[in-house]
Amino acid sequence: MSELIRVLLIEDDEDDYFLTADYLSQCREPRFDITWVTNSAEAVAAFRCKSFDICLLDYILGAENALDVLGIIKSKGINIPVVILTGQSDTKVDEMVMRAGASDYLTKSEIETPRFMRTMRYAMVRREIENERIERHKVEQQNKAKDKFLAHLGHELRTPLTSILGYTELLLDDSANERIMQELSIIHTNGKHLLSLLNDLLDMSRIMANKLELSPKDIYLSGFMTDVHSLMNLAAKDKGLQLSISCDTEVPEVIKADPTRLRQVLINLISNAVKFTDSGQISVTLDIRPHAGENGNELLRFKVRDSGIGMPPDKLEDIFHPFEQIEDVMRANHGGAGLGLAICRELVNKMGGEISVDSKFGEGSVFSFTVDPGDIADQPREMLNLAAPSSQTQTAMNLHVSGRVLIVDDLRELRRLTGHLVSQCHAQVAYAENGVKALEAVLMAEKEGKPFHLVLMDIHMPVMNGIDALKALRKHNCKTAVVAITAASRKGLRQSLLDEGFDDVIGKPIEKQALSQILDRYLIRTNSPEVGASQIHELITDNEEETDPVTITSERQTVSAPALKGSSAAEQKVLVIEDDEDAADLMQLLLSHQGHEVGIANNGRQALEALKHNHYDYALLDLTLPDYTGFELAAEIQKNTPSLKIVIVSGREPEPEKMSALNISHSLLKPVSKNDLHALFESEL
Repeated sequence: MSELIRVLLIEDDEDDYFLTADYLSQCREPRFDITWVTNSAEAVAAFRCKSFDICLLDYILGAENALDVLGIIKSKGINIPVVILTGQSDTKVDEMVMRAGASDYLTKSEIETPRFMRTMRYAMVRREIENERIERHKVEQQNKAKDKFLAHLGHELRTPLTSILGYTELLLDDSANERIMQELSIIHTNGKHLLSLLNDLLDMSRIMANKLELSPKDIYLSGFMTDVHSLMNLAAKDKGLQLSISCDTEVPEVIKADPTRLRQVLINLISNAVKFTDSGQISVTLDIRPHAGENGNELLRFKVRDSGIGMPPDKLEDIFHPFEQIEDVMRANHGGAGLGLAICRELVNKMGGEISVDSKFGEGSVFSFTVDPGDIADQPREMLNLAAPSSQTQTAMNLHVSGRVLIVDDLRELRRLTGHLVSQCHAQVAYAENGVKALEAVLMAEKEGKPFHLVLMDIHMPVMNGIDALKALRKHNCKTAVVAITAASRKGLRQSLLDEGFDDVIGKPIEKQALSQILDRYLIRTNSPEVGASQIHELITDNEEETDPVTITSERQTVSAPALKGSSAAEQKVLVIEDDEDAADLMQLLLSHQGHEVGIANNGRQALEALKHNHYDYALLDLTLPDYTGFELAAEIQKNTPSLKIVIVSGREPEPEKMSALNISHSLLKPVSKNDLHALFESEL
């Protein structure tokens, strides 16, 4: 079918209309669909009713001229190429209409010439190019807005995670909390899981925007693999699995790669192997692939083998696509955002290699990937030695230093947390809540002859941010070391902060080892503690007295948790049907504190069995189970136990029509609090 071009002809002379229409109608390729109007008002009405590819506009239209009509079209936001037609050529008129926004200018005598057709085509091509440019600009602006949003999101989520993970670690370190170690471990594990999901989302966004860059460094392979084994061995042991790392051939002593990203790929693959393996072992093997790289370099190959559930062959390619997960795995509630393997593939590609999988359903999987280790032709070769010493194995915070540290953060709990970590190394600690307070504290300390040796400065603060505070300090000739603390993770941020004048940069959540290295670098190491709680000086920056960081742990030990408000309703027997064991245990704990008798079923089969042998008044039913959907199980339960009152518990709003069909009137949205449960049993169900 030939191309159809829709033309709006604005012409008040009927003879000229027929002349133009007759010429265009004789064209076989392209074909033209002509709409004729005689003035600007009719033209605007036509634009409202129909879309056009090009407009032919007579220069003189009675009381109007082309400049008037062009102005009206432009004011209405109509974006269309306009070719001006006139009875005679005039250079001044030509210049005026082109400045007014016309695409071209022709005399009516040229209508039956090849130039007329070329002019129309060129006008439309130029408009297409302009539209593409506008669309490209819009996409670029959207990407910038998305990057800005993700950076803000990362900051906003990492900041509370700092408190969650940090304070949980403090409680876990305190032997007085032994009776609640299990609950604290659950909080810590889920907090780390939330952080890993956030990191995956941010990594994928950077990858999709082509903004993720590698930082190749020399990696001592034996020590590096020892670290990986140490990190993952505990997770494997927790499931009764054996993790081994081996190499049957000699490998280079040193390779050139990005250690952070290589470790990320290995940990992701080993974590998946642990997650999907219930018994047996997980093995990681290394070998060298001779001269397989594009640049002629040998490639280093890793294989991660497990004896887990495996995958069907037709699903193997899908798992490397973003947000793709195998349905059977999802139903088994192994969780995740479906980004881990997609990120692994992109990272491996960036490191000059490829990743693949070989799997048999029910028998296990083998993930293989290669990386370009750089030029290793002259590197000495050795057998992999996991007993090799690792620079990363130093015990975190096992440090005694002397010095005064100012901690600047607008969030009170983060000041306290960082202060506690610093005080564990026996340094003196002071606080400020923004850049202005920090400037005052530093200058006052210098005036009193007790200067600070180190300032840990948050970047994002009200009143005065960290960068402006640093500039103000340097204007006052303050030479104190200032280390930036930031939750942001955008590309090039570290270098930009160093360029601003910061002595170093540390990220949030603050890792104990990273903080220990900073303190060791800028303070004086001592052999024994020199500072006690009495030497801690705190800057009070609000009307509420802050807790001394040294006594946080002991205070938390002596403060009793408020008693849970009991339900005024009679004691009920409740069956919690939830496949997430942590969530089920928490629900049981909350309900038990409210005086109810609680049973747990982790899948539909267990629930039906429990209801067959026991009487329950209520069932709190999760919608996602490994063997049933929640509504399928609810229908089955109602057949056998019609008197049982069912409450849907879900991470999303359940469909009202499905609840109505099963006569279920109540639902709870996760996360469920003790107040939610109290209100549920207080109400008339």
